[in-house]
Formats: sequence, structure tokens, C-alpha cells
Amino acid sequence: MSTAVETPLATQPGKQPPRILRGLPWLVWRQHRTAFAACLLLTAAGCVHMLWQRHATLAWLGPARGHGPLKLVEASGQAYAESFQNAAWLMSLVPVAAGVFLGAPLISGDRERGTAQLVTTQSVTRFRWLAVKLGMAALITIVCSTALSAAFTSWWEPAHDLFNAGEWNSDEVFLNTGPVPVAVALLHLAVGIALGLAVRRTLLAMGLALGFTVVWGIVLSGFVPHGFAKPRVLDNPVEEGQPGLPEGAVRHDNWTVDAHGGLHGFGTCFNESTPAECRTSKGIVAERLEYFGYDQMPGMQWTYAALVLAAALAILALTLWWGRRRPL
Repeated sequence: MSTAVETPLATQPGKQPPRILRGLPWLVWRQHRTAFAACLLLTAAGCVHMLWQRHATLAWLGPARGHGPLKLVEASGQAYAESFQNAAWLMSLVPVAAGVFLGAPLISGDRERGTAQLVTTQSVTRFRWLAVKLGMAALITIVCSTALSAAFTSWWEPAHDLFNAGEWNSDEVFLNTGPVPVAVALLHLAVGIALGLAVRRTLLAMGLALGFTVVWGIVLSGFVPHGFAKPRVLDNPVEEGQPGLPEGAVRHDNWTVDAHGGLHGFGTCFNESTPAECRTSKGIVAERLEYFGYDQMPGMQWTYAALVLAAALAILALTLWWGRRRPL
């Protein structure tokens, strides 16, 4: 009686191991697998690092909070401020990677090597080829930026009143937590892809994409979309001085108020020899504090992210429309 010898699936003639991706998506993955795999591996490493830092921060916060707020802030600045700033800097590189290293070479590389002409002469339509390439790049960007944002946010939230002196409206916090990193990364990806379609040279497209990220950073440096939420107001009689800032809130502006409700600059009468007489002559009766509460942060972030995401989707749609009609 003969015994049949089983041959592994990978070595059986005419058979291949099952694949998750097939057809054009598999081809796009294979073509850009180095960039896609690098993004996924770096994301995994970054998430592991930030989650470990979160664990260490939580372990430290328990006994440290018993020493009072001033000692806690001082200790946190010494122990974790540098690590947090480094992570915030790494988070700011996510849009750069999406636009320069993932988006710009996506189509410009095919145009430069002549692959685009070869693919578009096959049975696959140009629109489908572009849609799959853009879709897979967008999917990788969403997965990576979402994972990194979730890890960074989970690290920052338990000690949000300590990191960066509690100023959640700073670029280091506002632009790197919640939905904002995902939307910004998609916008940079869309711009990089559009530039790669517009120019044939990969290095030129990458340079232009890098230039966009630099301009974007300069324009938004120190800017938080305060117009997406209405600041809250606290008034104190002028004799009691400036109102205190509520816990977790960030300052928006300071004013002095006259009896008719008119607003004057915070420094009005400050340099006068007789400030009290100056305030009386101007009718100033109160000091006003305008601030944004910590609970307003999610709404501001989602509004900002929605506008950025709409711009990214518009650029991607325009790229598909343009790429379908122009010669590659």
C-alpha cells in the first residue's frame, strides 16, 4: 500500500498561498511595499514608545500628586517634559512623511519610469488605476496617523494640566491630538500626489511637497482656530482685579469694561500716575477675562479637522479628474 506524500501548498505546481490582496490592489501594494511597510513599522514603533511613556507617566502621577501642584509641575517638567516635546516633534513629522515620502512619489515615480504609460495601455482603465493607488495610499495614511494620534492623545490626556504648562491651544498639543493629525496628514498626502501628477520628476515633486509642509508650518505657527468656538467671559469689579482662570482653561484675551459695556485694552490707565482717577474718568468699572474651557477643545479640533479634511478630499477628487484626462 503506497503512502501519498503531501506537498506544501507553496511548492505544489500551479498553486500559490492565499493572498489578502488580489488583482490591482496587490499590484499597487507590491509596487510600493517598501514605503507602505516602512510607514506601518515606524508607526508600530512610535505607538509602542508612547504607550510605554503613558504607562510610566501614570505610575509616576499617583504618588506625585500628593506633593502639591507647584512641586508636581516642577517635577513633571524635569521628568517628562523633554520626552513629551520629542514625541510632539515626531508627531509633527507625520504630515511630512505623508506628503513627501508617500504622496509625491506615488504617481511621479510611475511617470518618470514610464510605468504609467504601460499600465494605462492594459485592460485596467486609467481612472481605476489612479483610484486604487490613491485609495491605498490614503488608507495607509489614515491607519498610521490614527494610531499615532490615539497613542499620543492617550499619553497626554491624563496629565494635560502639566504638559506644556497646560496650554492645550499650543501647536504641540492642538495639532497633534484628536482628529487633527489624521486630517492634516491626508491634506499633505493629497497635495503631494497632486504635485507628483503635475511634474514628472520624483525628486522635484518631493521638493515641492516639502516646500508646502514648510509653508504650512510657518502659516500655522502659533495659530489655533479660535474662531471655531465662542470664548467664555468672566467679569470682576475693577476693585477685585483680574478674574482667575478656571482649571484646564486657556486664556484668550483680557479687557477692561466701562459702565456702558464698552471694551478698553487691558493696559488702559496702567502707566498713569493716578490709575484710579484715570479709570474713573473713563468710566471703567470691571475687568474682563475671555477664555476657552478644556471641554471646548474637542469641538474646536473636530471643526478644524473637518475643514482640513474637506480640502484634502477636494484635492484628491481634482487629482482623479485631472489624471483621467491628461496624458501621463
